Amino acid sequence: MPTTEPVAVTAASVTRFAEALGLPDTGAIPPTYLISLTLPAADRLIDDPDFGLDWGRVLHREQRFAYHRELRAGDVLTVTVTIESIKTVAGNDLLSLRTAVDSQDGLAAEVWTTLFVAAATDDPAGDPQ
Repeated sequence: MPTTEPVAVTAASVTRFAEALGLPDTGAIPPTYLISLTLPAADRLIDDPDFGLDWGRVLHREQRFAYHRELRAGDVLTVTVTIESIKTVAGNDLLSLRTAVDSQDGLAAEVWTTLFVAAATDDPAGDPQ
């Protein structure tokens, strides 16, 4: 997927994120702040009709963050989402994404996301087709 347009980390966005989580505003960037950048970047994939992901069948299974350096207000970041794998197990799919978060100084962080995508059904009771 293409890299996003650069996004500046602002003190105001960090404060809003901390407040939404009920965290005190210490000025430090909360460890999960990157989700506010990586999720919109993944939306381009999720919303792509050619990819065909039915969000109604998706369960967020796992999220991991690896920071290569501390983020600071004023950093300008770009985000690149890569599909690492799609595995089918018992008719269900496991979609693994790796998101690189780059700053003006290089790779700042990586985020891995695993989504469980339930098999499509025609039966309202939920029995697989």
